[in-house]
Amino acid sequence: MLSDMNSEVRSGSRTAKFGQATSRRVFKALGVFGSVQIVNVLCSVVRTKCIALWLGTAGIGIFGLYNNAIEVINQLVQLNIRQSGVREIVGAPQARFSVLVTVVRRLSGLLGLIGAFLVLLLAPVLSRVTFDDTDHTVPFVALSIVVFLSSVISGEQAVLQASERFRRLASASMWGGVAATVISIMLIWFWGYDGIVPSIISFSVCIFIAYFIVRGRVKGVARLQSGEMRESSLPILRLGMFMTAAMFITQLFQYLFLVWLGRRAGDDMVGVYQAGYTIINQYVGLIFAAIAIEYYPRIAAVEKSNNRLSLFVRHEMSMLMWGLLAAVVLFINIVPLIVRVLYSDAFLASVDYITIASVGTIPKAVSFVMAYVILARGDGVIYLLTESLSSVLYLVLCVAGFRNGSLAGLGCAYVMWYVLYTIIVFAVYRCRYHMGGVGRPLSLSLSVSMIVAAQATVCYQGYYLAATIVSCVVVPVALTMFYFLFLKRKTLKE
Repeated sequence: MLSDMNSEVRSGSRTAKFGQATSRRVFKALGVFGSVQIVNVLCSVVRTKCIALWLGTAGIGIFGLYNNAIEVINQLVQLNIRQSGVREIVGAPQARFSVLVTVVRRLSGLLGLIGAFLVLLLAPVLSRVTFDDTDHTVPFVALSIVVFLSSVISGEQAVLQASERFRRLASASMWGGVAATVISIMLIWFWGYDGIVPSIISFSVCIFIAYFIVRGRVKGVARLQSGEMRESSLPILRLGMFMTAAMFITQLFQYLFLVWLGRRAGDDMVGVYQAGYTIINQYVGLIFAAIAIEYYPRIAAVEKSNNRLSLFVRHEMSMLMWGLLAAVVLFINIVPLIVRVLYSDAFLASVDYITIASVGTIPKAVSFVMAYVILARGDGVIYLLTESLSSVLYLVLCVAGFRNGSLAGLGCAYVMWYVLYTIIVFAVYRCRYHMGGVGRPLSLSLSVSMIVAAQATVCYQGYYLAATIVSCVVVPVALTMFYFLFLKRKTLKE
């Protein structure tokens, strides 16, 4: 299929006849993984509600402390093997596919064992740092199995994603999550506080079993030749270390801002901001997460060809713009309802932040599409530099935004953050990789941003009836354009 794409790109008419097939593939992936993300979010909401109902705020706090401590270890030891592993597998010749599948699986298992050993070794320290006592040492020892299983799961996710077993990947994620939620809720119901640690362990076990069931469909090699494991692991580990460092810096600067915000405005303001930030990044971000599952392996497979890469980037960016125009305009109109459903009336103060920050999802989408080119190229140093600069901008803009406009100022800071990040990523895209051809999608993104900004302004002023009218006009038009441009039309003129 890729050779057909290449010949079409080189043809004089520059007509990409793969347009409809690619659009349907993206739309199908969005539907499948979007549904999975929604199910997983619902499971998370149900699990959290049950814990809050049966164990109160203390139970939520203990559950969060255990999870956060283990998540830090996971991120450090896994070295982002899912993303770096996907790139290596999809970019390899067919003859090396089975070898790299085995390498990724063994590497994920080895990293998981290292992580589990670290938790066993540091259990007293983790207990002291997390709970200010050593009474939780044994629970942390038990949670070492979670670190191992999480690493193995990441390896299997990389293999399934790279081999385009999207339905199996979605099935394992969804059914594993549902089963894990049911079992963990039962443990909390029967054992109360004593069921928190077993529920966390059972959650990982259920997800692992789900992936173990589907892993047999993707075969590796029985034995690796001498030195093959070390040679094949180095590129995966190299890119993974840069990605892990970038993630650590991002989380560090977010943590620094939360500390500053808490000292300046109190814990209640931190809670309100965190609720709004979670809605914008996790719930709205479901669209990006679902698309990335299919988009990243596709561009990683053609990363050596600027023509095909730029064609995919243009196509993806245009699709996202029309899709987000409908989604974000509608989302802005129902932000108060979303906050009430997911949280409570006490968090309605975050509505102003969410409404304004929603405008930033458009430049975020533009930068999202181009930034994945950096990962597809395996350019770890540039990725680390761009993400580090982005983190500095985040901290500076958020501090300035809150000082000048409280939560509304933080919403403006979010928009400016992604506008500047888009400029940075575009500079890398254009100057380092010598790629272009995104003029039309960028013009479209500017128009979409103006419409979304207008909707946000109307809602911010409290004119929800007018906003509803705008939604009733814009959403059908955007969806109709999306259908005829990307699903109905058989060729895409570039």
